[in-house]
Amino acid sequence: MPGSDAFAWNGAGCELIGRERVAAQLAELIRAHPVVAVVGPLGIGKTALVREVVEREAAAGRVPPAAHASLAGVESARGLLERTGRALRRRYPPVESSRLVPALCTLLGSAACTLVWDDAEDAALDAIAAVLEATAPAGRARPRCRIVIVSREPVLSRQGAVRAWAEHGDAASFEVPPLDAAACRDLIAALEHRRGRSLQDEAIRASGGNPLALQLAVLAGRAAGSDPMVGLGHAIGALPSEARKILFVLLAAETALRDVDLAAVCGERTEGGLLLLSRRALVAREGDRVSLAPPMIGPVRSLVGAPAPDIWEALEYLARRALGAAPDDPEALLLACRASAQRGHAPEALALLRGHVAARASASPAALERALGDIARGEPAAANDALLALAREQLRWGDFEAARRTLCGLAGRELPAPLEYRRCILGAEALVRAGEPANATQELERARSVKPAGAGIALEEGLADLAILRGDLHGARRTLLRLARRTLSVPSLEGRRAVSLGFSYLLEERHDRALAWARKAREAYRRRGDAAVDILVPIVEIAALMGLDQIDRASEVAARETRSSRDDRGLAEGTAILFRAGILFRRGEMKEAMRMGEPAFRALDRRADRILRARVGHYLARCAIGLGQLERAEEFTRIAAGIAAEPGLGVLRPMCEMDFALLCEARGERAEAAERSRRALSGAWRSPLARIEAWALDAQDAPPPPSGFRAAHAYAWLRSAERALERGDLAQAETAAARAEPWYRRAGALYELARVQLVRSEACARLGRPEDALPAIATCTSLAERNGYLPLLIQAHLVRAFVAERAGDVQTCAAELGSAWTRAASELRDEALRRACARAGVSAGPSTAGAIRPLAARISRLGLDRPARCITRQGGRTWILDAGEEPPAHFDLTLALDPGRVRADQTELPLSPQQRQILEHLACAGAAGMSVEDLYRQVWGGTEYHPLRHRNSVYVALARLRESLGAVLARDAFIDGPDGRYRIAPGVRLAVRRSWPPGEAESEPRAVSAK
Repeated sequence: MPGSDAFAWNGAGCELIGRERVAAQLAELIRAHPVVAVVGPLGIGKTALVREVVEREAAAGRVPPAAHASLAGVESARGLLERTGRALRRRYPPVESSRLVPALCTLLGSAACTLVWDDAEDAALDAIAAVLEATAPAGRARPRCRIVIVSREPVLSRQGAVRAWAEHGDAASFEVPPLDAAACRDLIAALEHRRGRSLQDEAIRASGGNPLALQLAVLAGRAAGSDPMVGLGHAIGALPSEARKILFVLLAAETALRDVDLAAVCGERTEGGLLLLSRRALVAREGDRVSLAPPMIGPVRSLVGAPAPDIWEALEYLARRALGAAPDDPEALLLACRASAQRGHAPEALALLRGHVAARASASPAALERALGDIARGEPAAANDALLALAREQLRWGDFEAARRTLCGLAGRELPAPLEYRRCILGAEALVRAGEPANATQELERARSVKPAGAGIALEEGLADLAILRGDLHGARRTLLRLARRTLSVPSLEGRRAVSLGFSYLLEERHDRALAWARKAREAYRRRGDAAVDILVPIVEIAALMGLDQIDRASEVAARETRSSRDDRGLAEGTAILFRAGILFRRGEMKEAMRMGEPAFRALDRRADRILRARVGHYLARCAIGLGQLERAEEFTRIAAGIAAEPGLGVLRPMCEMDFALLCEARGERAEAAERSRRALSGAWRSPLARIEAWALDAQDAPPPPSGFRAAHAYAWLRSAERALERGDLAQAETAAARAEPWYRRAGALYELARVQLVRSEACARLGRPEDALPAIATCTSLAERNGYLPLLIQAHLVRAFVAERAGDVQTCAAELGSAWTRAASELRDEALRRACARAGVSAGPSTAGAIRPLAARISRLGLDRPARCITRQGGRTWILDAGEEPPAHFDLTLALDPGRVRADQTELPLSPQQRQILEHLACAGAAGMSVEDLYRQVWGGTEYHPLRHRNSVYVALARLRESLGAVLARDAFIDGPDGRYRIAPGVRLAVRRSWPPGEAESEPRAVSAK
């Protein structure tokens, strides 16, 4: 049975006649205002005018593309969301009742379009007002989505909330005027041309040449006047019986029907009746489908009243016929249920719903709520069953709030024991899913007191769920495994049992088992033929895939659950956003993950979101740690810890302790981190990932714990590499990093890959292999800059500074330390980094270092903040060293200026001040060398050089220096070239060592007396 095209423009469109000036005025309003209300009586041409104007303006690029949604029959915010989503080709999954308006705002904020809400006179105006307030608030930037509201009533002044918004919002109202006389004549001429005969010919033909009939027809036209409802009433009243029956069937169906189905219930003259109804613009035809145009449903119903019993009987026959041909057709199922309920057969309607599981699962949430609500209101004997069925569906959608409201409506009623048992079980499930174990326990106790014989499986499953939340994971699993034989033949109970087991393993981070049980749950629901599995199944499945580093597969499952589908089922929009953010986090795209995930986390402000809020807080805390936002990480962790501290939610506490442990590690508080990790594992919680973290933080020499699944193996190698690096086992660090790297590269886990590259770069740098360290640093830096890993980026600068310092490139070392200080946020600027900057001569500015020490361990390992007692220069290279420390290079001669000695290998020789100065100047001159005159002016301090008077003094000093150096060096330390300049001999590496920082008197070579 085809669905209703409420998202398509009404009618086929026609040329506007006499509306040029009006169209120009409306176009100007739509361009100038984000919200425009177009009002006018039935038949005045509102929709045709808006369609012409919006499509013309969109084609010219003056407004965004058009989207049309008819709101005829929409009575709630849920219906408004569904119609709008269909208009934007984004069919929304079920959303919790309290989130309908935020979901609408998110939907409108994501689409650049001109949205036309047509037939809005009977829509949920309070929801429209809330949406307008959120998407187009006064005094703010114009929203991406423009809204045109088309209504027979003055919407902006009719309802209190809308009127209050319109008083200060940027909106305009436009009333479509009637056609003037000339335009009416043109319209009549166009209609006559289209029909092929004049109105006079039409009247003559209709009267059959009877003067009285002709006179009555003219008088009837005058009596109708300008009120289209009167004319519509006359048109309906003049219909023959077969056409009236078609009209009533379409009115009751409220959806498009095939013409062959209509003929099956309306008789042989159906085609003639449809032709007559089409000529009078009462129905719309598209191919073989026929429907009552949405704007006509309300007026026709007000004129003809409720459908007669024979109409409902015909509709039920028609719907059952369609359902027999297509058992999973949701439109046919709902129509059959409505018709059966209207005929007073509510038990049969409920049996239909229960018997067609796939079709029920594929039905629109709003339509299903309406059908079950109609059944409950129509027949008191079936009301309790209908409301329980509605609560079950609401739980399946994840709308715990709506389910609790539905069940609260049953709480005060005297129910038979089986129904009271079902109510208690459903209530307990809603409370468990909402994170209220204490109240859930009370419901289960009531269920125990009224439990019918042989109906204890659901009760035991509920008690197991409570045990999971308490943290008694092993006890809960024993109970659930013991139920296997009893639930195997009941797919719904087996699916719930399996997903509960999967959830228990997910909370313990045993992701391989969580995924296996989630898939078993999905298979159980599939055996039942249910297209809508428990909402917890995809949640466990996606989270487990993320934990297993199967990130692409997790993304596929999330897309499958959220993309537009014929059943509109899957993850609710808020949950889908959170999982998209979670997948971005696992990919390492942390800046985008935080941007997307934090607003959704802040929106989880109800008690019904506590467990989900704690889990999301856990992911956001890890994300904030990776971004270097440690204060925000603490905020998220404390929120989760506050939830975990509530009675009955002890399963969340170890997770929060591990988050605190990693936060302490990021702050450099290693002892506190180790204590937190031990506390997390002190009970029955045995997360393999947490055990790896605890081992990495422990100071004792112990073998790594067994890691289970392959993702845990890879993480064990990563943490082993980081641990070995901290302990100075550089070869082991490099080996472990090399084992972890292929896994994270294949998985696309960029954050872990960046950590691996950082470990490799430091290990290679400290092993004296800068040629291997620098490419690893470049990869780490690229990943960190692209994704906002600020701590890793700063530490990459530190490793680069270390490599530069070992190479004697003090300027590059200082530049890297300066970049580290500049890029570091205030909470990452610890005292060790300030000391390292000061040692390299980098000014840290007026800002102060923080109290925590996030970088101290790495800076200490790299020695970037060790004392600076002396400086050694050789050619263009410079090393800043501690007392007694040697540079990482070999020299033939080392001139120590402060003690006045020269050293070669193990031999030292004292030099006179003059000899030290000559040797220092030759070393500083490098390959350019120095002339005799240069030496005289620099060493002897002469202002004028006379070769005959001063040359011999220089020669004698050079000869004595050569002779002295011969005692420690087998070859000449310096030579005189053919250009007459003296320079250090090729192949002789001479370094000059002096105190650091140099005193003012020692900053330059001193001149000595020429005497």
